[in-house]
Parts: sequence; C-alpha cells; structure tokens
Amino acid sequence: MRVLLLMLLFFARPFSAEACSADTKCDVPGGYYLAAAPENWDGTTPLPVVVFFHGWNSSPEGTFRNQAMVRGVTDRGALFVAPFAERGYWRQIGSGRAERGRDEAGYIRAVMKDVRRRWPVDDRRTLASGFSRGASMVWNVACYTGELFRAYAPIAGGFWRSNPEECPSGPVNLRHIHGLADGVVAFDEVGIYNSMPIPEGFDILARTNGTTDKSREVASNDQRLSCSRWDESESGRVLELCLHERGHSIPAEWVSQGLDWLETLPNGS
Repeated sequence: MRVLLLMLLFFARPFSAEACSADTKCDVPGGYYLAAAPENWDGTTPLPVVVFFHGWNSSPEGTFRNQAMVRGVTDRGALFVAPFAERGYWRQIGSGRAERGRDEAGYIRAVMKDVRRRWPVDDRRTLASGFSRGASMVWNVACYTGELFRAYAPIAGGFWRSNPEECPSGPVNLRHIHGLADGVVAFDEVGIYNSMPIPEGFDILARTNGTTDKSREVASNDQRLSCSRWDESESGRVLELCLHERGHSIPAEWVSQGLDWLETLPNGS
C-alpha cells in the first residue's frame, strides 16, 4: 500500500520547469531558448504555447525586453517561448534550400521536445509566430515541419531567396500579416534582401491545402488590419492574409492576436 501511495504521489506531482525561465536559459542541442509561463498557472493544467522567432540580429533576451508582447501571451494563459538564432540569423531549411550552419529543423524539434518535457502542452493550441527574418523561419517551419504546431502566424516576412516547389509536411493553418508599404520585405515583389513575394508563398500553401480560389473578408480584432480568409479546402485547413498600410513593423499585440485567431479555427483543422 505504501509503495502504491508513493507511486500515485509521484505521477500526480506538477511539472517542473527545472530553473528554466525568462532569465535562465533552457539548453537544448543546437542552442537554447527562454520561456515564461502564466503567473497564475497551477503547475499541472496543459498550456497553450506560442513560440516567437525573433527578427534578424535580435535574440531571446531582446524579445523578452518587449514585455507587452510577452504579457499579451501569458495573460491569455499561454506559455511564451523565444528560441535563439545563431548570430541573429535564421537559416532556410528544406531539401535543396538549406543554408550552411545549424540544422534549423533539428533545432526547433529539439526546442519543442524540451518544452514538452518541462511543461504540459495543450497540443490543440500551439502557435508559431515571428517577425521579419523570424517570420521567414515560421514559413519554413510550416512548410517542412508543419506537424510541430497547430497554426502559424508570421508577420512581415516570407520565404527568402527562392520559393520551395512544394511543402512536403502537408496542409497547415496560417495567418500572415504584412504592410503594403513595407520597404524591407516587399509584399508583392522581390525585396531588397531577396525576400520572395508573399502572394507566391500563399499560392504554394493553397495548393498544399487544396484550397479553393474563393476567399471572404473577415472582421479583425485590430482595426488597422484588412483580412481575407480562405477556409474552403480539401484538407480543412485555413489560410488568412491580413494587410495594413504601414511599413516593416510589429505592434506587440499582433502576436497574442495570433493566439486569438487560433481559437477561431474549426475543430477538425
């Protein structure tokens, strides 16, 4: 009886972050990440997760200095995760496209494996978001390791240098935000740093999802955004494109709004 009681206590104990936090690195093969759980989390309830890929030449520490962004996620009851790009630079991934350096697909798989080891994860509420070059990483992850997250919310960045011929990991849910006056990552032409036009990336995902040409305008929880939604597809996955009149920018609330959007997805997607 005593042995049974000890076993029950062991398996009922809360998850432990093992001193891994916003201030202490969570070490994984290939690098590290920082993370913050909601202040009122009970230690056992599965958490939604938002993984945010920082922009070029930034860092997880720089990301966490944007407390409005972090709190926007944790105040919604989700875990906020900030991975680390070597030398501030996310590399393209995929057969025939991978750049020299760290295997980014292997790294982000290691991050998510470690996150699940340290915290209980609500797998129906996992989101990858990012800005600029970090948004490019989001597109890459969606295309080549799409099973890692339920949804994707890149902001002001798409594929770089070339588009993949296809997305081998299959259909995904993706909501992209972009400024029509963006002078760094152009929306509908090759950008100054060889970023690819965003509509071309959408065409690839639409083919992968089996999406019809029919879209509809949808209301946004942000008046700055004008959004179109493609939710008729063979796969049941949803694509959404939200445009604004500004340039290369990311208001802090756009990341947490991506989590709100995830909640609107059909149950089967």
